[in-house]
Amino acid sequence: MKNHKRDFLKKAALAGIGTASLGACTHYLPTGSTANFYINHPKLPKVMVSKKRIIKETVGLRPFRQSGPRVALQELGNKTIAHNYGHGGSGWSLSWGTAMLAAELIEKTHPKTIAVIGCGISGLSTARTLQNKGYHVTIYTKDVYPNVTSALATGTWSPTSRLLNPDRLTPAFAAMFQKACQYSYDAFQRLLGIQHMVDWMESYSIRQEKPSTDSYNHYSLHDKLFTSDMDFYPSSTLLNRRENPFKRSTVYRSPTTIFNIPVYMKMLRDDFLLAGGKIEIKTFNRLEDIDNLPQQHIANCTGLGSLELFGDEELMPISGQLAFLVPQPELRYRASMGGVYFIPRQDGVMLGGNGINNNWDTTPDATVTDMYLEGVQEMMRRLRS
Repeated sequence: MKNHKRDFLKKAALAGIGTASLGACTHYLPTGSTANFYINHPKLPKVMVSKKRIIKETVGLRPFRQSGPRVALQELGNKTIAHNYGHGGSGWSLSWGTAMLAAELIEKTHPKTIAVIGCGISGLSTARTLQNKGYHVTIYTKDVYPNVTSALATGTWSPTSRLLNPDRLTPAFAAMFQKACQYSYDAFQRLLGIQHMVDWMESYSIRQEKPSTDSYNHYSLHDKLFTSDMDFYPSSTLLNRRENPFKRSTVYRSPTTIFNIPVYMKMLRDDFLLAGGKIEIKTFNRLEDIDNLPQQHIANCTGLGSLELFGDEELMPISGQLAFLVPQPELRYRASMGGVYFIPRQDGVMLGGNGINNNWDTTPDATVTDMYLEGVQEMMRRLRS
């Protein structure tokens, strides 16, 4: 009798565990509901949108070049210069790839010591690439992080963002891009898991009937540059109603790579110095200043500085304004709608989306920030509870 009672209690306890587990994992709907029985869309936390939560506003100048980034050798008197500049909005994404291409050009000249001009993401990546090949490198720069243009970037994987004028695309550039893009992607994936310098995050693109006012269509450029062999990056998925966390019929989801800029830039600089590199503060106003350097081989990573220094008339600034809200560590997704996006980073929830051609003004515009706040608020209103 006791054994039967003990068996009954065990079975009852197991049944209780089972029903408790089901209750914790399943969403139930009222009888007669026409909705799907299971609600599969993720419960996403909301961005706390308020002017009072803004901690900083910045305007960065993207070094856009009409025919795309310049990665080429130039003989200048007794100096050999490897150019690596003009990446537009793709500087972070292509940094390791174009650094590799510039280093390969320099290797052909058999140098021993090399000077790198510029200490942004292109300059530091090029310097580290050269060090890894065994060269002694000195960086000459007028500013260091955080007072460099690279510190004002969005910090996401965007290898075709304002890369070049689509009318100037050539087969030679496409081949160069494909090599640099693949190399950069592989390099970034090797950095995963190190202090969250590089991370993956879900990205939601909420489509509206009204098209974006941005005249630069990087989607068409992407289609021209990426071949069928370049399928290494996860593609986007159109969400069905059960998967869609937003009250909008057309929403795409895709994983995207995020760069934690403060930690990343500090790592590059520290690694460069630990490997024996030197950083010297120096301003270059004319070519004679370059000629006076003790090194014969130089990597030019000056971005927009090459407009004045080397007379590259293809260069122009494309300004981009950002606003940062108080960090929200619980946010693990980004979203965009109507030309406005938000991206949670460790240094704040970043809001952005604009680009003004040939604009040198780095003063934040209050109306642009208001547009960002309104755009993100609208996204949060459409977020399912």
